[in-house]
Amino acid sequence: MSMETQDKSRGWLLREIKRRKVIRSCVVYVVLCWGAIQVADIIFPALEMGDSSAFRLFLIAAAAGFPVIVALAWFYNLSPEGIVRTTSFVERRVVDNVPPINDRRQLAMTNYFRKDEGEKADFSWIISAETGPLTGLSYGVTGPMVLGRAPDCDLVIVNPEISRHHARLELDEDNLYVEDMGSSNGTVVNGKMVVGRHPLRHKDEMRFHDIVFRVTESTSRAGKQASAMNETTLIKS
Repeated sequence: MSMETQDKSRGWLLREIKRRKVIRSCVVYVVLCWGAIQVADIIFPALEMGDSSAFRLFLIAAAAGFPVIVALAWFYNLSPEGIVRTTSFVERRVVDNVPPINDRRQLAMTNYFRKDEGEKADFSWIISAETGPLTGLSYGVTGPMVLGRAPDCDLVIVNPEISRHHARLELDEDNLYVEDMGSSNGTVVNGKMVVGRHPLRHKDEMRFHDIVFRVTESTSRAGKQASAMNETTLIKS
């Protein structure tokens, strides 16, 4: 295992320990054990249990309970609703994303358009998540769009391998471009690492580590381009 991989693994572990509040649970457990030891130091002699063996068993039980507390803190969290299971990193979903125009997880639809007040929204380009926490969701690109892990991104991808500000999508005269923003794992289009501003085409595969998006040129835009080409051909004829 390379040093870079080890550093990423350690970074992920530290982030998860912080998010799951493992350290807080361990500190609370140590404080409770310390308080219990102080109480036992007073009560044991009164109950004629002042010999060292009883106190030693108490310490062993407290020490044995520590890894149990760590495991419980990793998988469960104490909330106002009670004890709930802590979701894994990739299971969490940020609700402030650009709203999807289609959700194939729930709707058996083949088009990528969402009806809004009786009219179809017109998008020149659409990106559809094929893997990762956004799988099944499609998004219309209407302007600059930043993709990354940070909450201030236009499209938040909650995955530890995604950089806070990973990549940017831009429209330029109805053409779509992607640009990596100095991410740790880079941006790949059709198997090739992106350097600088890279144009996207219909059905391109855009990959951020193991998160895959499929790029789709909308039917309305394709129809307009075909009409323009036909008009140009007629004029030349």
